[in-house]
Amino acid sequence: MHFGKSLLWAGEDALTLYILVRFLQIEPALAGAMFLASALWNAVCDGVFGGALLRWPVLQRILPALSIAAILAAGGGFAVLPMLPQGDPLAAGALLALFRTGFSLADLPHNALTRRLALEHGDLGIARLRAICSAAAALVVGFASLPVLLAEGVRSSSVMLLIGAVGLVAMVCMLPLPAMLAREAVRESLERAAGEGSFIDPALVVFCAASAVGLAGLAAAGKAMLHLDLGGPELTAGVLLLLTCGRLAAVWFWSPVARSIGSRSALALAYGLSAMFIPLFALIPQASPLTVLAALGVMSLPGGGVAMLSWAVLSETIGGKGGQTPARYAAAFGLFTMSIKIALGLSGFVVGGWLASVGQSADIEPAAFWPLGVAVMAGCGLAALLTHHMPGNTAPSAIPPA
Repeated sequence: MHFGKSLLWAGEDALTLYILVRFLQIEPALAGAMFLASALWNAVCDGVFGGALLRWPVLQRILPALSIAAILAAGGGFAVLPMLPQGDPLAAGALLALFRTGFSLADLPHNALTRRLALEHGDLGIARLRAICSAAAALVVGFASLPVLLAEGVRSSSVMLLIGAVGLVAMVCMLPLPAMLAREAVRESLERAAGEGSFIDPALVVFCAASAVGLAGLAAAGKAMLHLDLGGPELTAGVLLLLTCGRLAAVWFWSPVARSIGSRSALALAYGLSAMFIPLFALIPQASPLTVLAALGVMSLPGGGVAMLSWAVLSETIGGKGGQTPARYAAAFGLFTMSIKIALGLSGFVVGGWLASVGQSADIEPAAFWPLGVAVMAGCGLAALLTHHMPGNTAPSAIPPA
């Protein structure tokens, strides 16, 4: 199920801006603003939905039926986007809003289901499992992106079918969600009588702020890679695939680091390394494929660490020891997903503005990445400092080695 959700997440984050600019022929600055607006709407949905679940427990009973509609809206919205008429931002904006609303209504209760798994297997263990599923989904999106990027904006029937197939597979994989939510609703009614305190604390607020600035920078760098001339169309088209392979390798690299120094310290280190290495991409020579491959590997390793360790730190922060009921766990998750969806929206907005400033949307020389690279360095550096100075315990995660 997490694989299906991640398939939509990875496909939307990686390809939406590209589809808006290249397939739908929307001006880059406007496309970036649309991406930001849809992400902000998604964030609002997370916050409102999480608060509503906490305030009105009766909503828990209708979650299974609501999740079915949400899955259809999210998967269908992603599949139909490249088929819209060219030069019609209103239609594209409406479809993005539909996708984001459906995704939020499916994603928030899905995240709350990880609570019980974290209690049984530990925060880092579940974060590692999430990271593997997410990386596997991103690999699928990476393979699917090859013909999409090689099409260079040409909306062929094969490209449309490929994107539609991604949306369909995601919907099929998410079908167990309604039944799982129905079982969780029964458990929730039994646990609610215990009561508990607020789900918001200073550590969670600081962590969400760090995630917003850090993930905005990392996501902006990833989106920008799709528009650079890295030494040939095949290499440029394979960027998503190469970055995903690095993210998957990062799971096994960062797990022992987190067990040794703690998930929070490891996350701060991953942000710091991202701040150091990503701006250097502007120095990549265009005619050196091996150098490009090495640079992508270096860039993806700390980025993959951030992707995995963020979920471990989140679970530790909001009460992985059993103090939270599913509704409060979902509300806390909602605050975090609000921050990262705002961050991803900002990343699209920033890249859209960068493309407008460069004056082209494809085959950009790596040297033009410098201004964006400096912004990424600032965001990741601030995220490292905030994470390092978070309130609370930073002891190593007590789980057995993988």
